[in-house]
Amino acid sequence: MPEHPMMAVVGHPNKGKSSVVAALTQNDQVEISPLSGTTRVAQRFSLKLDGRTVFELVDTPGFQRAGQCLAWLREQPVAADRRPQRVAAFIEQFADSDRFVDEVELLKPIIEGAGIIYVVDGSLPYSPEYETEMEILRWTGRPRLALINPIGGDTHVAQWRQALNQYFSLVRLFDPLHAPFEQHLQLLRTFGELEPHSGTAFDRAIQQLEGYRRLKLHQAAGIIVENLYRLLGYQQSSSRLERAAREQLAALLPEEIERFNTRLNRLEREGQQQLEALFLYHRLESDLRQLEVDRSELMDTSQWTLWGLGKHQLALVSAGAGAAIGLLADAGLGGASLLTGVISGGVLGGLSGWFGADWVKQRIPSWLQVSAERHRLGPVKDPNFAFVILGRALSHARAMLARSHADRERLVIGEEGIRRMRSLELKTQVRLLKQCRQLLKQGPQGRAADGLREWVYRQLTD
Repeated sequence: MPEHPMMAVVGHPNKGKSSVVAALTQNDQVEISPLSGTTRVAQRFSLKLDGRTVFELVDTPGFQRAGQCLAWLREQPVAADRRPQRVAAFIEQFADSDRFVDEVELLKPIIEGAGIIYVVDGSLPYSPEYETEMEILRWTGRPRLALINPIGGDTHVAQWRQALNQYFSLVRLFDPLHAPFEQHLQLLRTFGELEPHSGTAFDRAIQQLEGYRRLKLHQAAGIIVENLYRLLGYQQSSSRLERAAREQLAALLPEEIERFNTRLNRLEREGQQQLEALFLYHRLESDLRQLEVDRSELMDTSQWTLWGLGKHQLALVSAGAGAAIGLLADAGLGGASLLTGVISGGVLGGLSGWFGADWVKQRIPSWLQVSAERHRLGPVKDPNFAFVILGRALSHARAMLARSHADRERLVIGEEGIRRMRSLELKTQVRLLKQCRQLLKQGPQGRAADGLREWVYRQLTD
């Protein structure tokens, strides 16, 4: 018998067994395919916390010759209490044979002490052919749980329940692609009900998982604030622009803006990848579009309004935070530049040393700080930039946290998350802007960072 709880995930081919394993063990490297027979040998996957195995799932091949297997088991009269030994004899008989390769791989971990999770597709009608498989599993004498996986819908779930209740102690509906974390925990509680002597182990596992989740969410909030600090303060020097002749500057400037923008996006993606690794996602790709700088205007109003605040919101928030007194005057005049939207990525700042103050002011937004002593691109001075970065980070994080490790599609960032920052109360927006300005002065170890981390944590747990 294993020292930790172990369950064998079994069933007909292509019913989502590997998806169940990937979801419950939080392992997105479990091989999943729409083709039957992807799993040909039993593979063990464990969920570990701090190096200790909490529980283990065995991903098994599907039944291929269930009818012949059951016929062999019934060749001799066997009392009910001797059936597990008969199954063990079957494994020993055909261990080195090509006749029942899948059945041997499937049954071996069960005879060794694993409980049984039988997976069926609730979108397809029940068929008596499954009774052969279920009867074989009953012969093992091991605790049995049936999971109805609504792969293509739940049309036939009621029919499946009626049949499965005759063979299994417990029957549950479980969608491995969309089940939230709480449903995972509930399923672990169900495992504990199967074997009373393992119940304590599963209760302990649930407590550990809940505590581990809280710890990881606090760490995630720290990563988001750390990356916010890096993005808000990012600067890029350019020796090429400093050496260039005046007539060459106009041609070189778009390339430098593009390089600034590329680096800004890379920094943002590095922060996202830190979050993904923290929650054991190794293959994640999202549909979150990159930040982009408009070469002529140095800003992209479409993305600003998606991720940050509207122009009237930003005027109020900036005034409340003391970020830019001129914003209110600009708003009263119906001005454009900053108040027409938000940012797209990097913005050009402090270039008067190269071009001369008058030349620069004619070509960059009025809200950019200009310094004759600084020779660099950035940092972005628009106060809305902080809201854009926070909005994007929270949208990515919340979508990731709701995602199953069994899902192989691109991560979809919904509209609700995109407009999150605009829905905040004004006093919250003002406080956040103040904290972001203080973050740049104090660094990620200061009090402002602590406040931001606490706020981000609440957003991730709501």
